Amino acid sequence: MTKDLRSEVKTAAIEWRDNIPFCSEFDDFYYRSEQPFTEYGVKETEYLFLQQNQLRERWENLFAQQDSSYSVFVIGETGFGTGLNFLSACDLWLKTAPKHWRLQFISTEIRPISLSDIQEIHQGWSVFSELSKQLLDQYPILTPGVHLVELAEGRIQLLLLLGEANQMLKSIAQSPQSFLASYQKKSVDAWFLDGFSPTKNPDMWTDELFETVASLSCEETTFATFTCASAVRKGLVNAGFEAIKIKGFGNKRESLKGNFTGQFKAENLTSTHWHINQLPNQKSNKDVIIIGAGIAGCLTAAALNKKGYKVRIVDRHNSAANEGSGNLQAVVYPKLSRQNDALPRVNLTAMTLASRYYQQFWDQGLGSQCGVMLLPDSDKSTLNLQQIAERYTDHKELVTPLDNQQICDISGLTLEAQLGLFFPRLGWLPPQQLCQKILEEENITLLSADIDQIERCSKNNQWILKDQQANIVASAEILVIATAYECANFSQTNFLSVNQLRGQVTYITTDSAINDLKTVICGKGYIAPTSNGVQSCGASYNKGLLSKALRVEDHLANIDTLSKTDPGIAKAIKSEKTDDLKHLDGRANFRCTTNDYLPIVGAVPNAEQFIQQYQALRQDATSTIDSFGSYQPDLYMHCGLGSRGLSYGPLTAEILAAEISGEIPPIERDLSLAMHPARFLIRDLKRRKI
Repeated sequence: MTKDLRSEVKTAAIEWRDNIPFCSEFDDFYYRSEQPFTEYGVKETEYLFLQQNQLRERWENLFAQQDSSYSVFVIGETGFGTGLNFLSACDLWLKTAPKHWRLQFISTEIRPISLSDIQEIHQGWSVFSELSKQLLDQYPILTPGVHLVELAEGRIQLLLLLGEANQMLKSIAQSPQSFLASYQKKSVDAWFLDGFSPTKNPDMWTDELFETVASLSCEETTFATFTCASAVRKGLVNAGFEAIKIKGFGNKRESLKGNFTGQFKAENLTSTHWHINQLPNQKSNKDVIIIGAGIAGCLTAAALNKKGYKVRIVDRHNSAANEGSGNLQAVVYPKLSRQNDALPRVNLTAMTLASRYYQQFWDQGLGSQCGVMLLPDSDKSTLNLQQIAERYTDHKELVTPLDNQQICDISGLTLEAQLGLFFPRLGWLPPQQLCQKILEEENITLLSADIDQIERCSKNNQWILKDQQANIVASAEILVIATAYECANFSQTNFLSVNQLRGQVTYITTDSAINDLKTVICGKGYIAPTSNGVQSCGASYNKGLLSKALRVEDHLANIDTLSKTDPGIAKAIKSEKTDDLKHLDGRANFRCTTNDYLPIVGAVPNAEQFIQQYQALRQDATSTIDSFGSYQPDLYMHCGLGSRGLSYGPLTAEILAAEISGEIPPIERDLSLAMHPARFLIRDLKRRKI
């Protein structure tokens, strides 16, 4: 990204004029008011965007496309507004498209409507009630970036891009260069160009935007827009679209529709595209095996299952989440920062998606959406919390600063902290029950076997999985490795920079005041509310210690860490009675972490060939190398989630599912590359370590 406009995202200032929402900033109505909404607003959308893009006919024709490389239809929109166009398209999709096809709707918005305002707007609509409810139930916290929302049990996926339209559309492209923007990715099939009028919102209707729209299009792509302004028509034509004048709706004299006819010529590369796979994305079937039934593996299986893949999981245990994901209680942890680099941006995107993803499980009584409270443990962390509170001061639904009285009231304990941050939409979950429930609901097969090696059979394009006795356990065209730190045991992935860190959790079962705890508290350590008579706290970090046996010193360290977070916690536990702690139960296992603290998710490079391709980076780290990356065919990774598996998992699973299916991912390109498996090779080459 060149100019960062993320900070310019603000909620729209809504006024009501004659019962119609009006945006004061752009001096325009969200939809016309000449007649009642159901007689005018919906019909305008239907005429202009659905009919002029021929969506009904195109979607009915999908029934005949049994051999299509993709089973997703993509709509791009500039200006999400009230969501009217989105809901209209969703309604038609569910009525006309084949059930095994999915709709991906990508929409930009720099002035999103607040939840309270959009709820009021939708209350006045007598149509789309069920779809509207699903949208509002999943309506994201309006922070800058990409937000994923799913409707109709995964048949509809909304990518809401909050930021300046051109910047955000560029950010999800394969490359900033036009001729590679949608290379080996599903292009946008139809565009709804629907910002406020060009005279009142000129920043939305620029030549740069039209060029970006064109770069994400293909020869079957169509567009429609309400405006017929000469500058808009000229800009679209110059970008490669055929623009046709049509009769406008209602009192409007003319509008535009058309299709993409341009061709992008190859240019000299201005950056190294190591993340683009030089192998074509042409999978003959949708058969996937995932090694590892932890949080990473199970969430990936669910994401792929919704995209129509047949998924099996292989694990050495006969049930899910028995290794690093097997603690009684795991926290959806809020790791934010005042900075705007990759790690805090990924954390923010992941956390907000996780809070929506797990809502269904919390509603079913699994774990608790009790909120998570952050308390400082030093002057430095106090300053950090203050800066986070200031940065997100307009997002009280995300995080709220607390004084001491509020801390005591919300936590249920008498604590000493004078400052805290509260995340009301977060909580904790039991990972084993969560993973098992996902496998059952998604009807995913779990095979029990200890996989020792994997081999690629080039004759039938299958990955062969073998156990320690070299017996073939299973095979599939597509393979995902989700085995945490044990990914380094396979020859294809032993280049990865992963760490094995032991963590011990302490289970507290006393009758002390700590049982009054009503929310998760995180600081130097963490402690969760009571569940079935047990509270989890921890967790230790032991590097180089490979025993799973419980250690008294780690229990003591966990309690001491909580005391450093707030002495009031230790008093509530009565931790001065050291003899009691010797009899505490708990659990020890291993995390998989990375040196940059970011997960590993994406295609696995062929390390030997990859190093040869990009060896010029050893001499000049800024070199532009005219070559795509060499990757193992249909081999992917999902690991390195560290102690934030629940927080990262829903996002990283969706990123990987999009990568496998060749779809536009639910995250900006630079953040996707920051988590890419090949990043370690690129960094080591630039640092002359390999």
